Amino acid sequence: MKQLSQLKQMFDHFHEAIYIVDKNRQILYFNQVASQISGFSSGETEGFFCYDNILNHIDDHGTNLCINGCPLVHTIETNTISDHYVFLHHKLGHRLRVHVRAIPVMEDGDVIGAIEVFTDETQKNLLQQQLDIQQKLLMIDPLTGLFNRRFMDEKLEVIIKERPEDQPFGFLFIDIDNFKDINDIYGHSYGDEVLKSISNTIQSNVKATDYVLRYGGEEIVVIIPMADQQLTQEIAELIRILVRRTKPRDPKHDFDLTVSIGATVMSKHDTIESVIDRADSAMYQAKKSGKNKVVFLHPKH
Repeated sequence: MKQLSQLKQMFDHFHEAIYIVDKNRQILYFNQVASQISGFSSGETEGFFCYDNILNHIDDHGTNLCINGCPLVHTIETNTISDHYVFLHHKLGHRLRVHVRAIPVMEDGDVIGAIEVFTDETQKNLLQQQLDIQQKLLMIDPLTGLFNRRFMDEKLEVIIKERPEDQPFGFLFIDIDNFKDINDIYGHSYGDEVLKSISNTIQSNVKATDYVLRYGGEEIVVIIPMADQQLTQEIAELIRILVRRTKPRDPKHDFDLTVSIGATVMSKHDTIESVIDRADSAMYQAKKSGKNKVVFLHPKH
């Protein structure tokens, strides 16, 4: 599930109990509120399957829904949102009546899993939660699974404003070298595979607290909280090296991938626009100096 890292970052801060399953009903994510309501930690749930009967949902007739009538199965099979009142089996042994709303997760036009929200709130509040989740799904790029520009426009400024004033932020502006040639020679489908491979390499080698966005086309922006100049440059150089050894496994296309990276840190005088413009300018300097390089630009004081 390409969106999983981004969904975790967003749902870690939700006030409702949420867990995510894949198409086979394996639990990929179980947030802190879900742990508080159920008594089960993420370590006791993630990696297991719904039908392992950890939560052991039953209806008011005593039917074991995890075996027969699972709301998540209905949602995955029909690509519809479903609502149910069920009785959750708390870790301490007692039963809790909760309202479950299952929401399908789409990727490349197919249902690949579902998000379950369970709460004792009213239906009206659940509808708002559903809309909130669907809005967050719109902040994820469907091709790469990275955040998109909408996330930057609607959420990133708030995240940065909430940081302590003296907390540094590193910014990387990454552009795939010769990407137009890849599309022209091998076709846009293969270009998409290249973009996904590079995106996965970057996403897999930054911290869970870092933000990776598809800024546009083949441009990727990485925002690194608590990163000074040295750490920002080290991460940029690691990404450059790893991408140099990244490509889809296809023997028909034997070429090397590289990226040009512009790096900078955010000063207290910067806006998001000014720091990204500076990182973008640094990236163009890396392009002009031969590509496959990292260029760092200091903020103006």
